[in-house]
Amino acid sequence: MNNAQQLSPAGEAILQELVQYHRQRLHHFQDAAAQRQAERDRVAPWSLARAIDRMSVGQLDGAEREHLEEAARVAGVPFDPLRPFIPFNAVRDLNVASSTAGGFLTAGTAAADPIDILRPWSVTARAGILIEMGLAGDIVIPKTSAKSTPTWLTNETAQVTPSQPTLAAAAVTPKSVGIVTAFSRQLSKQANAEAFVRRELMRTVGTAVDQAVINGSGTAGQPLGLLNTPGILTESGTSLNAGTRTMKRKVAEANVDDARIAFLSTPAVRELLETRELVTGSGRFVWDGDRVADRPAMVSTDVPAATMICGDFANAYLGIWGLGFVVEINPYDPSGFKAGTIHARIIASCDVALLQPGAFDVATSIT
Repeated sequence: MNNAQQLSPAGEAILQELVQYHRQRLHHFQDAAAQRQAERDRVAPWSLARAIDRMSVGQLDGAEREHLEEAARVAGVPFDPLRPFIPFNAVRDLNVASSTAGGFLTAGTAAADPIDILRPWSVTARAGILIEMGLAGDIVIPKTSAKSTPTWLTNETAQVTPSQPTLAAAAVTPKSVGIVTAFSRQLSKQANAEAFVRRELMRTVGTAVDQAVINGSGTAGQPLGLLNTPGILTESGTSLNAGTRTMKRKVAEANVDDARIAFLSTPAVRELLETRELVTGSGRFVWDGDRVADRPAMVSTDVPAATMICGDFANAYLGIWGLGFVVEINPYDPSGFKAGTIHARIIASCDVALLQPGAFDVATSIT
């Protein structure tokens, strides 16, 4: 504006009043927006139980829809309000409320250790299996079936003899499992619903993982589990006693990490071995203080009856496609409608491979 177009003192005063007025209005809108966001954070934090409840009536909305849309975006999958993708991190913590800002959906937290997420719900995860998440497409895992041969040099002019390792590969392809879990609509509206829903979903996924790793048949869409993989070692279970130490020795001879050797069996076998002395009158028992042959010992009802597994479970590979699982609600189930029950179907995709079958020894028909 040139000098000829300068405002008069009265015009300048009016302009300053307008600027001040719009500044005040802007601050008012900003304060109101912040207050509304704070109110949403206080009243409606992210809730998995509420998301399932809203899905059951076909009205997924609010904070739950926003979080699941963001979860799908981060995972690189389409968002479907009828079949939303649930990241593992969304069901990880039963005690601390999830951030309403969607912090658990960021790329950094999505890479949290999957073993930590699954360990409370899966005995094979506690045993130390190797878990890899976020897979896409078929995967080939390279492994060495025979090592290179080193050469000791007899003098300063001796040459090293070339030696090549023998390489092999374990191929894994996605195999999908579906599980239906049910809980009451009344529970979904109660204060303690969140812990129950999270616990139930993760227990269901953990059971599917254990069944696949331990005893998958390799047919009818199932992964090939440990007990059905060719090349695993075997031990007689008749009057099992010192045989547990033999199992540990045979596994160690496969050159595994000795500190990672563990035992896995059934509650009935544990009960049997907790009352069987290593040496009569010694007061020491085969299964003593959750240890067998001085190695950690765990139980699972997913292990077949009268069976015990000894091995370095880090040689069992579990691949999980995606960073979570899909939940689908059936709002049209007649029996569920009459009883006020919500049926949630969980679909997860995974596969199993043993990187070194000789790292496992299995005793069957234990007496």
